[in-house]
Amino acid sequence: MNKEEKKNTVINFLLNTSGYTKATELADLLSISSKSIYRLINEINNSTTSKKIYSAKGKGFYINPDFNSLEITQDIISKRVKLTMSPIERRNEIIKDLLISSPKPINVNQIVNKFYISESMLSVDEKVIIETIEQFNLKLIRKDRTLVISGDESNIRSALMQSMDTLYLNVEKLSSIPKSMEEKDKNFVYNQISTIEKTLNVNIPYPYNINIFSHLYILILRFRKHGKRDFRNHKNIETDENTMDSRYFRICDIIIKNFETYLSSKLPGIEKDYLYKYLTSYRIEHDEPSNNGKECDFTDDIKNFANNLITPMEKRLNSDFSNAKFRIDLMKHIKPMINRLENNILIKNTLLEQIKFEYSEIYFQTSYISKKLLPTISEDEIGFLTLYFAREIERNPRKIRTLITCTTGIGTSELLRVKIEKNIPEIEVIDVISSDIINSEIINDIDLIISTISIKNFDIRPVVVVSAMFNKNDQAKLKSFIPKLGVNYE
Repeated sequence: MNKEEKKNTVINFLLNTSGYTKATELADLLSISSKSIYRLINEINNSTTSKKIYSAKGKGFYINPDFNSLEITQDIISKRVKLTMSPIERRNEIIKDLLISSPKPINVNQIVNKFYISESMLSVDEKVIIETIEQFNLKLIRKDRTLVISGDESNIRSALMQSMDTLYLNVEKLSSIPKSMEEKDKNFVYNQISTIEKTLNVNIPYPYNINIFSHLYILILRFRKHGKRDFRNHKNIETDENTMDSRYFRICDIIIKNFETYLSSKLPGIEKDYLYKYLTSYRIEHDEPSNNGKECDFTDDIKNFANNLITPMEKRLNSDFSNAKFRIDLMKHIKPMINRLENNILIKNTLLEQIKFEYSEIYFQTSYISKKLLPTISEDEIGFLTLYFAREIERNPRKIRTLITCTTGIGTSELLRVKIEKNIPEIEVIDVISSDIINSEIINDIDLIISTISIKNFDIRPVVVVSAMFNKNDQAKLKSFIPKLGVNYE
């Protein structure tokens, strides 16, 4: 670290620290003497129009919060970008660095220098990091002034996948010649996804393309961080001919060989195994329009899971999900979803909060049923399942099953029926009966009763009274009442 870099580190450290900082603490941070710290601060103050870093005997140094680093050097501009990070963003970046480096530790000085924070602030971050990675069964270990995340390799990869949104990945191919190693790496990964799609003649839709892109990019990041890894304790996937998809296994072999050529290094077999797991855990659509899928394409386990999900959802949402296309589409999603859960592969649902807001009741019911079937299912996965049911409900909205009771003649009753069905498409008239024969058995599957007379002492179902001619006032009354009709959930 040259003198200018040391000055920048001192400035940023003081800007990020409340109160006083002793010279010995700054000296430890830069691994220099306390006298050298005093000289650096004098040079910083001498290079500005007025004194910016102050000292108090016995307390240490503090900096003017309005300090403008441009008074010293333009070089600090890029470094001060880190000052705009929120504590959450900083902790996510520290977690990402530790995961990429794992199982190799990172020196504490390297972290505090990179993010311009004090060791006391890092200690606070460590507590939050420990809680964050616990969900992946990972541990943060501090030893000999180093930090390392320890745990099973599959859990480390799952945590990395969850943190990849902090890398701002873009799966679109660069239109210009890559100007940096990062751009070159991302372009290479993009080409591998294109190779997978062309070789298998498939389309990998969002968000699965993002996840595969992230997985392959992680491979490069970790290789550049600590080279070829040794996975002697890793058990390779058992290539059972009855369960293994040979097409996917062959494309995995091709992609890993491409990586070995690109990185000029032989990669361990675990990389091909993990790529196979990821490819078989994502929904991939075949390009042939004739391939719509059939029931026989799915195992009994997948069909049973679909049945055990659809049947109670029909009852709880009072909707019809018997459409064959809906069922096939749902099973196409369930199949890779089960693989993801078995292989501990996480997938981020960027629309989750919107789904919870827009389809709150559907999400609640989907969550209730799916957690009964799969207790370990994540909210992200539940969100994806919710979209299938929401789409089917919007495609085929449930009509309000309505009974018309009337004391007038059949001709007038049928006219009322036609007028209601024509003007209020949400209503499905099940039957027209006389008001004197209405009973609990007749209205068992009825949502609403429309009557030409008031029905006394009746509160089993909602009743709307209209005239036999169903005039505009009647229409307005019924239309305003419909939104009040909720679905009864058991």
